[in-house]
Amino acid sequence: MAPSAAAGSAAGGNGGDGLREFLVLFAHHNMYFNMRFQELEAIAGLIGVPSRDDLYVDVPAPTALSASPLALVRLPSEEAARKLCERAVLIKAVLEVWATGSSYEDLVEQALAAGEGARQQRRRFLAPPQTFQIRVAAFGRTASMEDKRGIFNALRPLFDGDEIANLQEPDTTVWALEEHSHQTEEKTHLGPRSNHPNRIFVCRQVAGGRSIDKKLKSGDKAYFQKYDLSQRAVLGPTTLDNELAFIMANCACVQEGQVALEPFCGTGGLLVAMSHFGARLIGGEIDIRVVKGWRVAYTKNKDAAQESVRARGLPAMAEPSAPAKGANGTSSRAAGVDIGTVLDRGSGAMQLGYLAAIGLTPELCPASSSSSSSAAPAGQSEEGAGKVLVKDGSANHGRDIFTNFVQYQAQRPEIVVCDNSTRPWRKVGGGWCDCIVTDPPYGVRAGAKKQGRDPERGLVEIRDLATYIPPKVSYGEDELAEDLLDLASEALHDNGRLVFLAPVDLADFLGIDRAAAERGGGPRGSLHGTVFPKDGRKKDPRLCISETTRDPLLLDEARYADFLPAHRDMELVGASLQILSGGLGRLLVTMRRRPRGHGGASAGAK
Repeated sequence: MAPSAAAGSAAGGNGGDGLREFLVLFAHHNMYFNMRFQELEAIAGLIGVPSRDDLYVDVPAPTALSASPLALVRLPSEEAARKLCERAVLIKAVLEVWATGSSYEDLVEQALAAGEGARQQRRRFLAPPQTFQIRVAAFGRTASMEDKRGIFNALRPLFDGDEIANLQEPDTTVWALEEHSHQTEEKTHLGPRSNHPNRIFVCRQVAGGRSIDKKLKSGDKAYFQKYDLSQRAVLGPTTLDNELAFIMANCACVQEGQVALEPFCGTGGLLVAMSHFGARLIGGEIDIRVVKGWRVAYTKNKDAAQESVRARGLPAMAEPSAPAKGANGTSSRAAGVDIGTVLDRGSGAMQLGYLAAIGLTPELCPASSSSSSSAAPAGQSEEGAGKVLVKDGSANHGRDIFTNFVQYQAQRPEIVVCDNSTRPWRKVGGGWCDCIVTDPPYGVRAGAKKQGRDPERGLVEIRDLATYIPPKVSYGEDELAEDLLDLASEALHDNGRLVFLAPVDLADFLGIDRAAAERGGGPRGSLHGTVFPKDGRKKDPRLCISETTRDPLLLDEARYADFLPAHRDMELVGASLQILSGGLGRLLVTMRRRPRGHGGASAGAK
């Protein structure tokens, strides 16, 4: 940044468009670092930055190819900067630049040359009785205690000498930031460290995020840590990482009062994140076992789950190891009930053995409808000669999808058990929801399924619709993506956002024939076939990629459009890559619904 820009920021001046310059310090998160600009741009739109061009000071705008954790931006005010930090997951702090240079001597000289106006700006936050502390951060090298003492001494001319230091509860935090570059052709994938910094900033912290003040007595944790998976009542085998769920909600610009849809909600990880922002939630899920908590979901925080059950006025949860009990307290086996006589195996209805296998405790109740039995609660009737099956799921209500919402005292979502390939949502002319945020099944850890029947199995007579569970068949990756974009086109309001995760094979980006390397040739077929080939996987050293790689073949956003689904009504806003193991990755994709009545080309242009 030019010296004049630093001086203008120090003086607190606004640009002609009413925006002030600030320095954003990102959290160096190995897993989601590439997503930092996508999240920043989305939240900046919420706080009043008109466009991406208005947001960034540097031209061209920074991208994921940059290894720098710093970005110069324009924001409406310090209050907007605080709102940005309060919501962002990947932003560590927003800073007001006081001076910048290539060395501390150059930096101090420029700061003093800015004149009395710049000095008075510093004194506003440093003059007694206010207190201060200095934090040193070096990117690309490790600053020793001796280095930090040298930096403190180098910055001494910027202070009048009467300032009061306080390392515990300072009123003002001053940052000294060094940024070093690497030579990429040697040593590690980043190369050896440079001896001299590329640039140095001295800044005042305007707002802090991600527990920037956690070492202070009054420091609070970042808001999203409240929802950490380790403390959540109920989880599923593929519950989305908590931080990524909030990043996706931010990219979708979820706000209070909006209607948000998650068509593959599972155990509700994304719904929990969106509930924090006050959205009205609707979820779709094809597997009733996930929604009801029948075996698929499991209790992570038992105390929180039990407290949620008590808050709902439901009976205490049964121990997972407890055998299925009848109404009289005896197990179904001890009651001498013949499974074949309770439910006809050929009817397509739920069978007693199946219910036990998925964790739904069956209750045995009298078949006669006497006044006493009809008055008794479900599953708690009196003894009788004839036995029928009651499927109230009472032993599993502590693991259903609503438990986590009760735990966090959040508004519960509306859940519809449905198939995304045959959507139940009504078509409305202008759309009916503000955003769609989803993590579709990839077919790797969680199989993608839709309702259907294998034609080779023949017809099946359905005798009891109340207990019938429709069969499912495989849901192809391309078909799933096409259905998702069709849903977004129909359901979203104009300019509504679709945010989803798309799995990718990194070999495609790098031009590597994975099929030849791992399976002896032939087409990939599916992502599942890539991960689990019939003849076993062979490790390809070319696909052992670090999460922090800056390879242009992987991080160039212009390349992603060729690997993403497209729809004439949907515009690609941004995409960011997360490196996974085994040569796989996933793209965080944000799309916008084009205004109706305006023709549009396929998605792909940013």
